[in-house]
Amino acid sequence: MNYKKRLLSVVLSAALTAACAPLVLAAEKSFTDVPADSACSEAVSYMTENSLISGTDETTFGADTPVSRAEAIMVLYRMAGSADTEFKGVFSDVAEDAAYAKAVEWASANGIVSGYGDTTFAPDEEITKQDLISFLYRYAVYDDAYVTVDESADLKAFSDADKAADYASDALIWAADSGIVASEDGKLNPDKTVTRSELAVIDYNYIKSLPTVQSVSVASTTRKDAQIPAYVTLPSDYSAEKTYPMVILCHGHGGNHNEWGGFDVITNGLADKGIISVTLDYPGCDASKESFQLNTMTNMKADTLDVINYMLSTYKVDKTKVGIFGYSMGGRITLELLSNKAFDFAAVELVAPAEDVTDLKNLFGGPEAWEKMKAEANEKGYTVYTTIYGQVQELSKEWFADLEAVPDGLAEAAATNYKGKSLVIYAVDDEAVSPEVSKTTAEILGSEVAVTPADGHSYSFYGTNPETISITNDGSVDFFAKELLK
Repeated sequence: MNYKKRLLSVVLSAALTAACAPLVLAAEKSFTDVPADSACSEAVSYMTENSLISGTDETTFGADTPVSRAEAIMVLYRMAGSADTEFKGVFSDVAEDAAYAKAVEWASANGIVSGYGDTTFAPDEEITKQDLISFLYRYAVYDDAYVTVDESADLKAFSDADKAADYASDALIWAADSGIVASEDGKLNPDKTVTRSELAVIDYNYIKSLPTVQSVSVASTTRKDAQIPAYVTLPSDYSAEKTYPMVILCHGHGGNHNEWGGFDVITNGLADKGIISVTLDYPGCDASKESFQLNTMTNMKADTLDVINYMLSTYKVDKTKVGIFGYSMGGRITLELLSNKAFDFAAVELVAPAEDVTDLKNLFGGPEAWEKMKAEANEKGYTVYTTIYGQVQELSKEWFADLEAVPDGLAEAAATNYKGKSLVIYAVDDEAVSPEVSKTTAEILGSEVAVTPADGHSYSFYGTNPETISITNDGSVDFFAKELLK
């Protein structure tokens, strides 16, 4: 979870229409060496008021003081929430009792720093701009920010581009493209020592570039007093004066609104393209206060539509440019909404969609086990099931009935009512949803297809395969950008 998401998240009721109001930064803190009209004033104020960096004393910030490598990492550590980290002595020149010890250990464990020769960190060494940007670039990846580097991009706009080290090239291109660093009289100055004021500005620019996430509570139209937890990701420059495309993301069986962090890169990427996104927790999942027994296809479809209608009434969303993303059981939800023509979607993406009930039965132990569980559910109202991931769930008799109500032909029904663009992503070795089911669904819908390497049902949400992550994350963002930004 990134720092800005935690800091700027607000809780809104379904009736609160002021959700689009601009978010206010912390009050300014005054330092004698940071005039109110200086270029770094806002950044310094924000970073100090939010305890990400401190002044050198009560009245002085130390604006022109060089920054050490340790200090740079300390700021990132605070931005990440200062997680308690076990000291393992990764670097020989970082003592356990050093103020920055945990920060450096955290940075090393998460691939943000590697040190010199993998043995020393040089904590007191003054940091250059390109090293600071390299740290921040790796932090952004850790932070689930949408980090992309245009293969055709370079640093030729800067007259001193040749001074940039090869190891820092991608990071510098990313930072320049994202507005995190700016030209200094046509120069990048990659080997320049960074001052405290420059550190504040660069890290603040990164925070500003991130989308804002708002936590909202949507009233259910089908269940009395039920509230649907939902999470809205807005572009960093969101304005209530503009109209935006939107994508709703539907999680899998027993998952949660962002698949435990797996959706973050996609929602951040959509925001980067100027697209609003919204995710939700279905009944019994994560922030939902309801019993998992209410986790039925009927209720999940209704909740999806309730959240869409909430977004249309609360935010500046273009009704003609709404996309839907469905992962696993979320893919089935999507297909059922399409088959019923419940909403006129402009773009559809399915990741390993649970289209086939026979295939689904195999996941739940096979036809015999399915019938046994269903019989118990019909007798006492629900059956207790432990998933392959160790989740203990109460599957209601309605859960079985809803799924068996459309045993086959779901993709055909969806294709009859939906003629727009679609994308299907699946893994060659998916053990939860058969690759054949995904392949057939894509053929029936006439979808674009992207196949990931052997990575099971994890995709980019639970796996670490770089190719899979690229196909799923970049592919999803690019697909919706292409279809919704026409």
